[in-house]
Amino acid sequence: MIFICTSMYYEAYPFIKKLNLKKDCNSRKFQIFKNENVILLITGVGKIKATIAVTYLFSKYKPKNSDLFINIGVCGAKNKNTSIGSVFLCNKIIESDTKKTFYPDIIFKHPFKEASIETCSLVVDNNNIKFEGQLLDMESSGIYQAATVFLQTHQIFFIKIVSDHLNTENLNQNIVLKLIEDKATQIINWVTEIKLGFLYDSNVLSQKEQETLDCLVKNLKLSSTMKNQLKQLFIYYKLQYNDFTNIINTYINIKCKSKNEGKRYFAEIKQKLI
Repeated sequence: MIFICTSMYYEAYPFIKKLNLKKDCNSRKFQIFKNENVILLITGVGKIKATIAVTYLFSKYKPKNSDLFINIGVCGAKNKNTSIGSVFLCNKIIESDTKKTFYPDIIFKHPFKEASIETCSLVVDNNNIKFEGQLLDMESSGIYQAATVFLQTHQIFFIKIVSDHLNTENLNQNIVLKLIEDKATQIINWVTEIKLGFLYDSNVLSQKEQETLDCLVKNLKLSSTMKNQLKQLFIYYKLQYNDFTNIINTYINIKCKSKNEGKRYFAEIKQKLI
């Protein structure tokens, strides 16, 4: 299943239309639209509403290891040289109130720019300059913290489209709708592609390949989370290029003495697979 969440209806509408989603009339707390492969949630604006909504979603629809969760919406950009309509995949989330930071695992190739995003409790205008994030919104940190209760970090993605330079007085729903519509097809195509990397229930990896992967994980002293990430990357790579033995053979005989050493090799392998 692909789970999508937006904060506002006009951020959701292009996806509802393009994916032919139907309203779930059994959901009375939040607006949910779905088909056989996609469930879309509208959280409402703000960190608290978003946290509650995501918790509600995953309490109602139990996620699996093969599922994806994507938060899509508009955001402000601090840098005025950042073009309106630019699409970013967020690699760091900062909670402005607490200064906590979170790092989604970006393990797949993507056509977007990357940036950090800071979640604020109030609307930010261009007079406020004391922010660490390159982008600003009002939901991401709440969504991330709620989602990670139910999903692993590499299943969670934040895609943001720049709508303003922290001057929202002229921003309206028609502008937001047009910005999302212009990028919706690109986003849908990418999400559909990476979903292939989560095909746990199909025999993408042969028994021998799975055994080799297990051996690599053991030798490098990788955690279960790293193992899952590596498996998804190898599945994704095999679907694209049909073979990954040249990469795995480079590392299969290495036996790490510590987890930190294994992490370094893990980062190298990720870089080669992405």
